Amino acid sequence: MEIKKRRVASYLPFLGIIIVVILSLLALVRILFIRRKLRHSSRAGRAISAKVSSVGMPLTTFNRYGNPGDPINMQICGTDGQIGAAFASAGWYRADEISFITSARISIDSILGRAYTTAPVSNLFLFGRREDLAFERPGHNVRQRDHIRLWNTSRIGDSRRPIWIGSATKDVKVELSKTNHLPTHGIAPDLDDERELVVSELAQTGFLIEDTTCPGFGEETHGFNGGGDPYFTDGQVALLALANIRTSPLATQVRSPLGARIAKFVTSFLRFRLPEAGLKRAADEQARLTQSAQVVS
Repeated sequence: MEIKKRRVASYLPFLGIIIVVILSLLALVRILFIRRKLRHSSRAGRAISAKVSSVGMPLTTFNRYGNPGDPINMQICGTDGQIGAAFASAGWYRADEISFITSARISIDSILGRAYTTAPVSNLFLFGRREDLAFERPGHNVRQRDHIRLWNTSRIGDSRRPIWIGSATKDVKVELSKTNHLPTHGIAPDLDDERELVVSELAQTGFLIEDTTCPGFGEETHGFNGGGDPYFTDGQVALLALANIRTSPLATQVRSPLGARIAKFVTSFLRFRLPEAGLKRAADEQARLTQSAQVVS
């Protein structure tokens, strides 16, 4: 009997290894199935969004099923490096790409209420492709963040720099999608607050040299995005122009607090290169925020 128990005990490590291998293979199969399903379901979104002309101002993005997504409320003139440097200087991070690891992490962090400063954003579509750039300012935990998706329109603006359009929204919760059971965010309904926040954040960096507005919807609009979240907006789009200075190609890849601190340190040496218009806009914005804080207190 004792010998039999020893034999069984000697097999336990191998049994554990076999179980781990089987579970890993099942997880891999599940990952490949979800990836294939997402790629297939995204065809409608890519096809419908491809019909949208880059000339003019589209009203919304599109989700993977081709339904209207978040409203367009931002337009930025600048290179990808200038955009990355401006957001990094403001303390925003480049969002991670969607993968099994990042999806698992955002799920676990959501359950535990932990922070995930570079959590991925769900893909939305314009011009037949998903967003070219996505930046976020994390909140206290992974459920909350300010973020923006941007697409290069292939149009040329000031100083022959590209024009980007996108949607700035505030995430307030994380939930599992009813279609693919992957984690997704729900947005706050007031899109104008988020639009103004992005303008303020970029203005404080000194990179913003010009900001005006133009009609998107052109009137007060209430609706639902592709995830079923309600929103309202005055229908205006913020038109921003960034300082035309040389930046590092790595500016678009700030994906951690350490990277943001390094970017801010490097940007501090570039401030003497920022135009007077940007520095004045930063001073005016700081004064406005100080005055607003005094009124509130």
